[in-house]
Amino acid sequence: MVPDPGAFGKGDCYLVDAGPKIYIWVGPDSSVDEKFLAAAEAVFKDTARKGHADIDHVDGGDEPDEFKALFDDFRLTDEDTEGILKKVQMEQHEYKLWRVHRDADNDETFFAEVPYKRESLKSDDVFILDAWEDIYVWRGKDATAREKFDATILARRYDAERVGTQDIDLIEEGDEPDEFLSKIE
Repeated sequence: MVPDPGAFGKGDCYLVDAGPKIYIWVGPDSSVDEKFLAAAEAVFKDTARKGHADIDHVDGGDEPDEFKALFDDFRLTDEDTEGILKKVQMEQHEYKLWRVHRDADNDETFFAEVPYKRESLKSDDVFILDAWEDIYVWRGKDATAREKFDATILARRYDAERVGTQDIDLIEEGDEPDEFLSKIE
């Protein structure tokens, strides 16, 4: 929920769910991480709609009239909410572990950060390890094909939005290379 619908901060990204159409609004001063998270959430919403959503990318300051018409008082502000990943990446380079899980009952894929330790890896899910210079997609032996697919798409989008070049390594449970094992506690 946005406290002031219609006010779009130049330093942020927003996901606007307009029914059959999903807008990813990208502020001109937004960070790579904010862009990634907005794109990832759009993918999840589209997945929940079985790929039937129309996803549009809107650059802040260049909004089409149909987008502006969704709000009573559309305007740009100088707001910049601190990104949740920006601080970690720019200051600490802390590794992160994300669980990608599909809920078969709702036909939706979810991702959430989990404790960064080996015990978090579960055979029935897929995990993305952001090891700063490398991105690993660890695929549990009992994970569904859809979880594997969704995690790979997320990792590729994350890589595409990130500064620099990261390698994306697909790792099957039981075939973990020493390089991967050394990066996870």
